[in-house]
Amino acid sequence: MGKQNSIIIFRYLWTVISALPFFSHAALHFDPEMLSGYNDNIADLSRFEKATQPAGEYSVDIYLNGKFLAAKSLNFTAVQEASSPDEEAKGELRNTSSENASPSHIHDHTGLMACLTKENLIWMGVNVSHFDGLANTPAGKCISPGEYVPQAFTAFDFQKMRLDISIPQAALKRLSNVSIPTEKWDEGITAALFSYQLSGAENRGSFGTTRSNYLNLTSGFNFGPWRLRDNSNWNMYQGNSESRSQWVHQNTYVQRTIIPLKSELTMGDSTTDSDVFDAFSFRGLQISRDDSMYPDTLRGFAPEIHGTAYSNAKVTIREHGNVVYNTYVAAGAFVIDDLFPVSSGGDLEVTVTEANGSVRVFTVPFSSLPVLQRQGHTRFGVTAGRYNRSGYESPAFVQGHLLWGLPHAITAYGGTQIASDYQSIAVGAGINMGNWGALSADITQADSTLSDGSRHDGQSVRFLYARSLLMTGTTFQLAGYRYSTKGFHTFDESALKRMSGWLYDTDSLDASGKPVKEKWSGYYNLYGNKRERIQANISQRIGKFGQLYLSGSRQNYWNDSATATSLQTGFSSAVGHVSYTLSYSYSRMSGQPKADRALYFSLTVPLDVFSPHGSSKDDAHQAWVTYNANRDSEGKLTHQMDISGTALEANNLDWSVSQGYGKQDGNSGDVALGYRGTYGDASVGYGYSADYKQIRYGASGGVVLHSGGITLSEPLGATNILVAAPGASGVPVDNQNGISTDWRGYSVIPYANTYHENRVSLDISRLDNSTDIDDAVDYVVPTKGALVRANFATHSGSRVLMTLTHAGKPLPLGTTVSTSDNSVGMVGEEGQVYLTGLHPQGNIKAKWGLGADQQCAAKYNIEVKSPQPPLILIAETCY
Repeated sequence: MGKQNSIIIFRYLWTVISALPFFSHAALHFDPEMLSGYNDNIADLSRFEKATQPAGEYSVDIYLNGKFLAAKSLNFTAVQEASSPDEEAKGELRNTSSENASPSHIHDHTGLMACLTKENLIWMGVNVSHFDGLANTPAGKCISPGEYVPQAFTAFDFQKMRLDISIPQAALKRLSNVSIPTEKWDEGITAALFSYQLSGAENRGSFGTTRSNYLNLTSGFNFGPWRLRDNSNWNMYQGNSESRSQWVHQNTYVQRTIIPLKSELTMGDSTTDSDVFDAFSFRGLQISRDDSMYPDTLRGFAPEIHGTAYSNAKVTIREHGNVVYNTYVAAGAFVIDDLFPVSSGGDLEVTVTEANGSVRVFTVPFSSLPVLQRQGHTRFGVTAGRYNRSGYESPAFVQGHLLWGLPHAITAYGGTQIASDYQSIAVGAGINMGNWGALSADITQADSTLSDGSRHDGQSVRFLYARSLLMTGTTFQLAGYRYSTKGFHTFDESALKRMSGWLYDTDSLDASGKPVKEKWSGYYNLYGNKRERIQANISQRIGKFGQLYLSGSRQNYWNDSATATSLQTGFSSAVGHVSYTLSYSYSRMSGQPKADRALYFSLTVPLDVFSPHGSSKDDAHQAWVTYNANRDSEGKLTHQMDISGTALEANNLDWSVSQGYGKQDGNSGDVALGYRGTYGDASVGYGYSADYKQIRYGASGGVVLHSGGITLSEPLGATNILVAAPGASGVPVDNQNGISTDWRGYSVIPYANTYHENRVSLDISRLDNSTDIDDAVDYVVPTKGALVRANFATHSGSRVLMTLTHAGKPLPLGTTVSTSDNSVGMVGEEGQVYLTGLHPQGNIKAKWGLGADQQCAAKYNIEVKSPQPPLILIAETCY
């Protein structure tokens, strides 16, 4: 044995020495006998001599110019099987097997070429039409980008399963046009969806005992691109010898995307767009542009930036010191028109760094308004149907509007409303004026017949303004002024059944069983219609000390001296992790005898600020102390102290305890718990005051019926993701508090990001001993309203370390072993191979060469135990 080891060591040292450059420039040779004392106990390892890998299909992460694109399964062929177009024309076949080398367009030494197609390159944004050889390549043919696109190459990291594709920017279409190709958009699976919110309370006091329950139910059905939705609610009240129960239908509609038009079609009950006219409810049909279908770089408004480069230069754009855009431009004039929408305004700092290192900086001031569109971009909407609102008539109508982005940061817009007793037309324009902010102005002409039969015509003029002053930290987020002549009325007003009254007829009762008072904001009087309205929304940054805000509006009327005034102002700041807010509100509606005023103060302190280690945002469970003080228009002053926080491993249990005191109202208190889980959310609470005691509860969640069965979930969003990992139960979904797969391996992620890539991953560290997942990450791009499926290939079975022998000897090192359960492994030392997902009985095949005498088969049996051990050791003989 010692002699054998000496031979192995000698061979190893000689191999290392012979590899040194001053001894020899010959290619390295890997001697299989180094791994074992006998050459006949080594599989064919020739592919490892040059660090090459076996051809086949691999699941890889694809990166284009360093940016992640997608996770896909791609076929990889041996390099010698691929040839360039010129070599194909000569009938030649490239062969690199004699050298450890790859073609210049493959920057790795795996010996593999990623089998891409022309369609793949189009999907990546390559401008295929600029390269004749590529444009004429047959569909589906296996190619490498560098064979057709100069300076393009691929690099495959086999260990990380990462494929990097480098393509010169000049060969790519504009990023904004290809950021999320429509081919990747997923319309989702066929499914029935239900989302519910249930709440209830029991109140005991001097008024007696009352009970109330409320259920809101949203149901739907998805089929291809079609979405059917229905919203209803149920109210129940018991108390004071009175009992009521009522089921109310809210709306029903069918919706679908129209991808070629970047639009959305809605049929049924919905709400009109508010781009030009005030929004209102209708029953009918509507088609409108959906800006969420556009790439981020084409959404909203951002200015075009013009400049000149003296060489191949780098252009960097910053806002508030943060880099928001980076690109390289050629010498000459350049235009940047795909800037990601920034805030409502500010100064953009543009830095041009030339090839010689010289730097030029200039500033582009801009502001934005809701109507502003990029040059060439349009937004439209067409609606036909009937007005649909309780307390109103239901006149048939047609409405249309259009916003059109023009050169020089100008947007033209307009629209019309046509009904039997109402006709209006509106035209306007908006402009970004740089240092002077953004301004829009429009005028609406309307002819209307009101509920008393009187006819009116008039005009309404509106101005909106926005501006950000970075030097002073002042932002006019929206300042507006509207003036309406005496004869002007909106379509809303023309549909009212009466000339004056309350908009909201209600017979609701409060906790003590008393009728809820009408809100003054719901009162109207068409004899004194609206005249002037001014509004403002201003914020002021005060250095590092905090933020001051002011928001308000004032409305006056024809034939009425009363005004409606609303004002909110406040200051918020933070010192370390301690935050505080001081605010004041004032409200007085037309006809309201007395104004509502309120002064409010709040202070929030993390509990761990009192710990010896100080406050840390990285703590697993946070807890806070909050103090609130409020003084209302009656002069009542109340104080309240809250302690709240989170608990459980996933931070999905919320708790709070509060105690309040008021000189007039006495003591009050409350305690509450809220839980967010895989099968839904639940809450419970108890509160008391001098007048009453209350016990309350809440439950909410979702139910999804799909081809895989029934899945319970948290409350559903408009767009959702079905996680499908059959057989993998109780596995947490990453970055989703409280959400894990159910007993069958399914779960739902609500509120998916539409037309964007959503990364879905599972915490495989929580898998049980009998389950494995091939790839714990999936990517989906849902369309609006879709339920998309994120698939995870799972293997349920045992994890086995199997020792295999053949003809009395361990199987050779490097032998490939496959099972009837589709598990694959490679034999290591002493004939051992690690396999996963094995059933109690099955077959295996082993192969260590090309000859018939270099392969064998065997049957295996695994003793089933409970609990299942993490690793099972067995030995089998291969024949």
